[in-house]
Amino acid sequence: MTLAVQVSTVPGRTGARKLTLSSALAENTFFSWAHVTVAAPMAESQHAATNPPWSTPTGLVKRSSAGICHTVVPGTVLSMHTMPRVRSQFGGTCTRGSATSRRYRTTLVPPPRTDPAPAATRRSTVVRAATVLSATGPLADTEVVIDGGRITDVRRAGGPVPDTVLVPGFVDLQVNGIGAVDVAHAAPRDWEHLDHALLAQGVTTWCPTIVTAPLDELEASLAAIADAARRPPGTGRPEIAGAHLEGPFLAVAGAHRPELLRPRVDVAWLESLGSLVRVVTLAPELPRALDAVAALSDRGVLVSLGHSACTAETALEAAEAGARLVTHAGNAMAPLHQRAPGLLGAALTDDRLSVSVIADLVHTHPVFVRLAFACKSAHGTALVTDSVASPRDPAPPRLPDGTLAGSVLRMDHALSNVVQRCAVSLPDAVRAASTTPARLLGLDDRGAIERGRRADLVALERIGGGAYRVASVWVAGVGVWPRSATA
Repeated sequence: MTLAVQVSTVPGRTGARKLTLSSALAENTFFSWAHVTVAAPMAESQHAATNPPWSTPTGLVKRSSAGICHTVVPGTVLSMHTMPRVRSQFGGTCTRGSATSRRYRTTLVPPPRTDPAPAATRRSTVVRAATVLSATGPLADTEVVIDGGRITDVRRAGGPVPDTVLVPGFVDLQVNGIGAVDVAHAAPRDWEHLDHALLAQGVTTWCPTIVTAPLDELEASLAAIADAARRPPGTGRPEIAGAHLEGPFLAVAGAHRPELLRPRVDVAWLESLGSLVRVVTLAPELPRALDAVAALSDRGVLVSLGHSACTAETALEAAEAGARLVTHAGNAMAPLHQRAPGLLGAALTDDRLSVSVIADLVHTHPVFVRLAFACKSAHGTALVTDSVASPRDPAPPRLPDGTLAGSVLRMDHALSNVVQRCAVSLPDAVRAASTTPARLLGLDDRGAIERGRRADLVALERIGGGAYRVASVWVAGVGVWPRSATA
């Protein structure tokens, strides 16, 4: 894998330079190098800015050979740059940029390996259950055969089966924190706590979520998330699919700090964040919002509409531009009204928009959850926890004025809630907790139990009354929770 880098001027922005990086699937290929001049380097040495080869940061890696563009403005302190992985490579202050004819070979760092099982230890594994919720429907007394982290067969069990329900691993699009750990401020040692807490609730893929803050703080949080995402897989952990940026381009504050909301969407800043950001929540009524929706959607980012008082017409324009989700439907948005249906009305009736739902039955009444599933079906409903750091109080945290400020919900509890209290079938609840969010993220390798998919699996135990708890979890075929889980 090789990397080409070029610098060019940016129309309409005096003195700005566009740093363009593009990958090509060819070995031993040489490309011209973009010379970025820096002064007073802070992070490493001026060497790192002007003399390749250098390791391309993880945050810049894309899944395809498509190009990556980023703007570098003279005067920028690169150690505080808006593209988190650039700053650690460059350091110093950008004084000018120019293309040179020198030719170097630069190697693109491959994305993190998603199969936690070392090749030398891979072996066929069989997981059995009294019921398997396969992609084709529930199957009784069934076993799932796993090889190399993938499902190779789903067949009648050849031995005794435990009284469990085997489902695909849950995918949570919105996790701000758990217990004492806030994702935005998580230290390196905190990520293992988050890993364990997520596995205990059956989550095998997730999006660390950061909310409205000053831009430099958001960039620092994204840098920490990128570091966490590229940790060696070890014995298996839930995979970070990418970050969810909820703010600062919002119109309804909710529990966000209103003084930090941005009144206009900065499209260039959003694009500068690179491929690490997988989900962006924004208010479509803000200036430049529709431009951002189109630009981000074209790059494969899941754009979600939320924290908004927009009209239904504006929401439909955003859907036309590429928005595909509405964040925590019913919360931090105008209520449904027969003459002004707003974002919520558009979300419940337009097939291009899915909705995420916090099914703690505090943020949403059981009747509202039933309404969401009735309007959108499980195909258009994604269960999220929107969990936040709240170490002491088991009730959802609130601001002094009573505003809800996230939840303490677990995904397995969300699933139980919608089955017990909202008249949703277990297969539909599982689709909303796994299949739908995986599809929205473009992760077609997981979210269902069928041949060829990643063996991210959760065994659920029935505890009565339609409630379930997690018995065992496998990530890419490796038993990861409890630690003693075996086939």
